[in-house]
Amino acid sequence: MRIITTILALLLAVVNINAQEKMKENVNFNVWPKGELNTAYAKYFIGNSYLAPLDADNGGPVNVTFEPRCRNNWHIHHKSVQVLVCVAGHGWYVEEGKEPVALHPGVVVAIPAEAKHWHGAAKDSWMQHLTYMTKVEEGASNEWLEPVTDAEYDKLPASSALLSVSDAEYIGRFEAFAYNEVVEQVKKQLDDRTRYICYIATLLGCQGIDKYRELLPAALDKGVTPVEVKEIVYQATAYLGMGRIHPFLTATNEILSARGITLPLASQQTTTMETRREAGTQAQVSCFGDGMLDFWKSGPEDSRHINRWLADNCFGDYYTRTGLNLKMRELITFCFLAAQGGCEPQLKGHIAGNYHVGNDKDMLIAVISSNLPFIGYPRTLNALNCIRSLEAAK
Repeated sequence: MRIITTILALLLAVVNINAQEKMKENVNFNVWPKGELNTAYAKYFIGNSYLAPLDADNGGPVNVTFEPRCRNNWHIHHKSVQVLVCVAGHGWYVEEGKEPVALHPGVVVAIPAEAKHWHGAAKDSWMQHLTYMTKVEEGASNEWLEPVTDAEYDKLPASSALLSVSDAEYIGRFEAFAYNEVVEQVKKQLDDRTRYICYIATLLGCQGIDKYRELLPAALDKGVTPVEVKEIVYQATAYLGMGRIHPFLTATNEILSARGITLPLASQQTTTMETRREAGTQAQVSCFGDGMLDFWKSGPEDSRHINRWLADNCFGDYYTRTGLNLKMRELITFCFLAAQGGCEPQLKGHIAGNYHVGNDKDMLIAVISSNLPFIGYPRTLNALNCIRSLEAAK
């Protein structure tokens, strides 16, 4: 018990909202070890879980990690009390006949002996909890029961939906604006699939990782394919950099895996290191015109390599891939640039590129209007001014 007390004292010092956010990006970032894949009890779990005993020789706590949607079966602890201490992510504790308990860092649940219950991760978040047994009587045992069905599990909200309880008035007004008023305004120009593609690209651009986790499953339900999602994330590397897209790629893989989608996906690559420049240059010409044919050779000698990289890497490595056509690739680039702000010269260039591939002014205004709830008014108005300036220059 002294060991347990020491561990819990340390826990209270480190559990905070930062742990929760890091957990959402990559479970390995958390201070508590992920451990090994739980093969011994896999038949009692839906989805993958991991076990990390913290002091096995002395009967100390075990850290259990759940992937999104992973949960254990209904079960009962006879003649003993189980204690759960959530240390990262979001999840649920459900006891038969009682209201579900949301698990987030710092929540402690003491599960009474003989209570039928289950626990696991939320739909859109990993979850870690420490667990140990106390008040153990002679003859104590664990009884595994039936699995938690999808119908039972899906009644629980995603972790993001918890704001609808803590901030009901605010969330109600935001959702009425973003998903009713704004959608009604743009529905003639944007079908649901295109709108969600633009949401995904915009959330990458503004670094909205939590909202991305919330909306990606909805995007997949609206017909955006896993290949399209991956292509959006990959292409964002050219405009945001790996330092900013890495957590989104990790989140994408978690969500796709939780939906039973096997990774890696089929290759969409069409170029080699030897052919990428020529193919990339042709993609530039398709987007911006014949003036791009020799662009990679232009510019001051000390920075000419960057223009070469634009042909080789930005266009040759990304725009040449299948999975998205050039028209959609230019549209998501417009979203990346408008959402991150501070790059209006490049935004104007890609507005022109959008015009060249067939995305007209009305389409771009609909996209920027649709994205406004996620990037705010200043960046929306800046993007609109860029469109207006190109229109005035015609």
